Amino acid sequence: MYDETPLRQLIAKRIDEAEPSALSPEAAALLHETLPEPAPEEEGRAGPVYLRSITAAGWRGVGPEATLDLPHGPGLTVITGSNGTGKSSFAEAAEIALTGLNARWDGSNGGKPRAQTWRRGWRNLHGATAPLVAVSLTLDDASEPVTVRRTWYGEMVEDARTTVVREDGTELKLDECVNASLLDVYRPFLPYSELGSMVDGTMADLHRKISTFIGLGQLAEMDTRLAARAKECKEIEVRPGPLKAVAVEALDGLDDRRAVDAMRALGGRTPDVDAVRDLLDRDAVADQGDAARLRVLASLAGPDEAEVTGALARLREATAAFEDVRHSNAEDAHRLAGLLETALEHRRRSGSAHCPVCGTEDRLDLAWAEATRAEIERLQAEAAEAEAVRRALSSARRAVHDLVQPVPDLLRGEESDLAGLWREWSLCRSLTDPAELAQRVGLLAPTLGAACRQVGEEAARRLTDRDTVWRPVAVRLAEWVEAAEKAKDATGRRKSAEAARKWFRKLTDELRVERMEDFDKQAQDVWTKLCESSSVSLGRVDLTGTAKLGSVRLDVSVDEQEAPAYSVMSQGELHSLALSLFIPRATHEASPFGFLVIDDPVQSMDTQKVEGLATVLSECARHRQVVVFTHDNRLEQAITHLGIEATVHRISREEQSHVTVERMRDPVKQAIEEAREVSLDPSLPQAVADRVVPAMCRAALEVACVETARRTLRDEEGRRLSLAEFEKRVPARGSAKQYVGFALLGDPSGKCRAAVEGLHRGGWDLIEKLNEGSHWGLATVTDRKELVRRTERLAEAILRFGRGTGGPQGGAR
Repeated sequence: MYDETPLRQLIAKRIDEAEPSALSPEAAALLHETLPEPAPEEEGRAGPVYLRSITAAGWRGVGPEATLDLPHGPGLTVITGSNGTGKSSFAEAAEIALTGLNARWDGSNGGKPRAQTWRRGWRNLHGATAPLVAVSLTLDDASEPVTVRRTWYGEMVEDARTTVVREDGTELKLDECVNASLLDVYRPFLPYSELGSMVDGTMADLHRKISTFIGLGQLAEMDTRLAARAKECKEIEVRPGPLKAVAVEALDGLDDRRAVDAMRALGGRTPDVDAVRDLLDRDAVADQGDAARLRVLASLAGPDEAEVTGALARLREATAAFEDVRHSNAEDAHRLAGLLETALEHRRRSGSAHCPVCGTEDRLDLAWAEATRAEIERLQAEAAEAEAVRRALSSARRAVHDLVQPVPDLLRGEESDLAGLWREWSLCRSLTDPAELAQRVGLLAPTLGAACRQVGEEAARRLTDRDTVWRPVAVRLAEWVEAAEKAKDATGRRKSAEAARKWFRKLTDELRVERMEDFDKQAQDVWTKLCESSSVSLGRVDLTGTAKLGSVRLDVSVDEQEAPAYSVMSQGELHSLALSLFIPRATHEASPFGFLVIDDPVQSMDTQKVEGLATVLSECARHRQVVVFTHDNRLEQAITHLGIEATVHRISREEQSHVTVERMRDPVKQAIEEAREVSLDPSLPQAVADRVVPAMCRAALEVACVETARRTLRDEEGRRLSLAEFEKRVPARGSAKQYVGFALLGDPSGKCRAAVEGLHRGGWDLIEKLNEGSHWGLATVTDRKELVRRTERLAEAILRFGRGTGGPQGGAR
């Protein structure tokens, strides 16, 4: 088991324990700066969450409302039915109710999104019923269920709303029951469409999800931050090159002693930054005085008239809008909405409909709550509009203030016309009244701008004869010096960032190996059970690549020879691989979801894989509620063959998409009950009864024999008899006596009369009579009820015989 210390603390500990030779102090400090944020406390319930029922109406293949009740808590439930009966509709109903998404349609789990025309087919074509899906949940082993219901108000599948209600009518928020982020990480739904897409083109997404649920999800963010630090430094390092080229070009041919010194400092492999900086500093000292003042005046710029005009227009518009709002009732909307929200919250917390203010009983009923919510939405919209207007006015006023610059240092203390005008301009920042501010700024801005232009033009003329050549060159040199000094500092920081990232990637690999051990072991265990007889072997499951751009590497071999996974696997093996990757994630101990919903996993699997699937599902069902939908009866056969405890429901679909769900009983008891119902039908003609009742009794007896034969033959010769081998030994169509021989002697040709009589006196005569009646109609059934009773007693005796051999009990319950 890996170290479960929170990721931030774990990485910090590894940084502090690193040797200085492996990680410099600068790199360690950078790593500490880029550590993941502390994980917030989990919202929602911790689990486990179990399904109690799934309901659908007007949804996909379900017309009138139908409900699938489920035994909540750990255990295996199998829902069977032919294609088109609505099985997948129930599976997708549970998924979309809880997540609001459907991976089969939108490609959210790696599949290809369906076309819009296909996605519009979510409504049932037959039902006038308003579409809805719902799941009833049990939270934290609580007895009181919570129902999550999704209803539609539009034609698109996105036009839906979700409500969450306790059994007592108390409303909740969905995130109080189900954590949406954990639904993505430990997603307990596996539709048939995802069986293929999970391992076909979705490895980056699978890498992300596996990394997240084993606790490494924040590594990508940290690696990205380190890479950004290094990239930022590289960009700073390359900036001096172009600036140097521009400076050298400007210096070339310049007849000035300073230019000669600058060219000498810039020459050679490593330019002398300090020499150029000293040159510029000396020149700056010499340039102090009148020339420096003139250059500042020449560059002096007043307010940008276009910006001022635009800002004033926005201010006046915002002022007018604010006046409109101030004279409306919007100012009180926020307060009123808060009062109504408090009343609603009181109703929700107290669970009482009595008004706490006036004491009127049942005043705060559901109708009041609905009307109040609508009023709150209206008031909040009105308040939001008023607040937006206030913010717009404040923003417009701030924008005008930002255009008003303080008096430049050069003009402070002067008594010139320009200095006085600028002081008057700077006072506009203190004006808060929008109308007064707009008036003053509109008046002063053009005046100040004109004065600045006049003074600047005069200063520029005076500077025309002074250093007109050297000044631009000095500016270029100063830009290069600043960039070169920053680049020197950036080089050291880049090296630290690259060293930190190199060390961090090594740590990432180590953490992956540590934390993938349990997942890898479980995935291989599932694969081994599913593909026990396959020549394809699954070895390690590794996360590869970076934390941001990663993939999942599958160690696959054929007859111990390494091979690419997808090119050598059959469709059944690909589905087995998908299950091997899905189950460890969905059953992770940190998952709050106590259920798995798997749709049609049997397709493309041979009989041996189906038997392995039954074993895997049974083991998962020890600690999880496993709900499996399938149209293939081989899974049910494998469950019965292996003696696995399971609840079986059968779904059927009639005209107008009327879906019914029937819980299947013990097959022997069910066959006896069906025979008894027919035998008690007074309208059944004697001639028909002489043929039908024996045939139904014989069929019930054969079911008991086959179930006992499974126990008799399953551990033959000290090994488990597989379902495929059993089907070869015990044909689907045989005589009643053959089935009895298999059940009691393990041999269809054995002499089993004595065994039957020893087990149940008169049993052999009963079998003879059932054969005569069902095959030739030769026997007259004088007492139908007694015939069924005798058959039931013989069937029970055969079943007791099988259980007495030490074979495990089980089967569909």
